[in-house]
Amino acid sequence: MFTDLHVHSLHSSGADTPACLQRLARSMGTELCLCDGVVHEGIASGVEVHAESRRELLGDIRRYWRKFDFLIVHGGSMEINRCAARDSRVDVLVHPYAGRRDCGVDTVVAREAARSGVAIGIDLEDVVAARGAERARLLSQVGEILRLSRKYGFRIAVSTGARCRYALRGTKEVMALLQCIGFTEEEALAASQHVPRELLEKKRLARREVGRGVRLAQG
Repeated sequence: MFTDLHVHSLHSSGADTPACLQRLARSMGTELCLCDGVVHEGIASGVEVHAESRRELLGDIRRYWRKFDFLIVHGGSMEINRCAARDSRVDVLVHPYAGRRDCGVDTVVAREAARSGVAIGIDLEDVVAARGAERARLLSQVGEILRLSRKYGFRIAVSTGARCRYALRGTKEVMALLQCIGFTEEEALAASQHVPRELLEKKRLARREVGRGVRLAQG
């Protein structure tokens, strides 16, 4: 089952209700996770952090990481990409290529993400919605992230980035799309199913331990 960590409802930047998204996701065989910065009953709930500086990012991570099932950082600048990649409280760094000609993952980001367990996120909606030269550029950036993942060992987490029900995808469709853009079947399974579930379980264990009064060491 595809576990989609990056979906927005009308509680943030999306257009549909959580109930509507949940019904459709279930019919597609997808495990829905909402990234609204709101705790939803019965749905894995996360927050997407947008920060302009390293200081702002670290403050937001401290504020939110224990409150939600997962924490996503919206990347773009190399300062944000590197800071997020080295912080084990971050689950996924999405859009590392935002506003860039390169993929936003250099040697430092790749090594830090591999060490800290931060996954590099790829949103399928970025590629599906793009046209012409923009799509070619995005496919090249995704291909470079995949190449660096194979070299340095960091994990990739694929999501839709959906902001409405029409952008949701089913498990078979996601697997087919990923293999079309260069993922092996094993890599596609890991990025769309295994890695997202591992991230959710890691956070649940961390929150449970903190609840018992154990102070967790930060990477």
